[in-house]
Amino acid sequence: MIDSPDVWVLKIGGDELRPGPALARVALLAAQASRRGRSLVVVHGGGDEVTERAAALGLATEKRDGQRVTDEATLEVVVEVLAGRVNARLTNALEGAGVPAVGLTGVSGGLLRVRPAGVPPGSLGWVGDPTAVTTRLLRKLHAEGFVPVLASLGADADHRIHNVNADLAAAAVAGAMRAALFLVTDVPGVKDASGSVRPSVSPAEARRLIATGVATDGMAPKLEAALRATAHGAPVAWIGPLEALSDAGPRPGAGSFVAGGPRAVPTLPILPRRPAPGGP
Repeated sequence: MIDSPDVWVLKIGGDELRPGPALARVALLAAQASRRGRSLVVVHGGGDEVTERAAALGLATEKRDGQRVTDEATLEVVVEVLAGRVNARLTNALEGAGVPAVGLTGVSGGLLRVRPAGVPPGSLGWVGDPTAVTTRLLRKLHAEGFVPVLASLGADADHRIHNVNADLAAAAVAGAMRAALFLVTDVPGVKDASGSVRPSVSPAEARRLIATGVATDGMAPKLEAALRATAHGAPVAWIGPLEALSDAGPRPGAGSFVAGGPRAVPTLPILPRRPAPGGP
């Protein structure tokens, strides 16, 4: 079992997935972290591109509590965009930065098992809530020096594919891998009712922000993801912008730690670089 914070789960979405400087910064961060000895799992969404593709096909988008209501037609779009163009683009960007990367989905190797999400369950359509993670494939890839790049899809007990919120997928993987969870977002961190960014948020505070509606749209599932990850074995969960994250971890004072707080992040040693497959 991997208990070291040298295992990172990095969740990426939004502009960081589109061609341009932000995607290049993600690839550079992964390369630097890999050279420092980190074992990475990169989990990605791609909701903006799903919405754009759905609109082009004449499909309406509905969201509840930050999650996309997914009927059968929308699920086809989700699979096309996430498992196809976005996963390939991100994997290729990492390879271009010298990072041996393998594109996967949560369906690969039975990696992410889910149950119907929503209240009541199934009310969001083909949206899955993670219930179990099979880490064997991820560990094998890490042992061979690869970085898994995981599109946020999962399957239920009957092997039916579901759309999975990428934050919650990343949280499930981080908990199962005992990995540090970094949820990259386009805001400075978790804001309280006054609009101030909180450097650290307790579990009680996080649940209050969700319950009172202060944490709206995409921040609610991020907070829920952070709580789940730390409750199930992740040593730390952090929410913040890409520019605040380096191969040494979050910049001091940037973003928001949830539950564990900054004390949960030890000083990480610089480890020897893992040889690339086929290398010396």
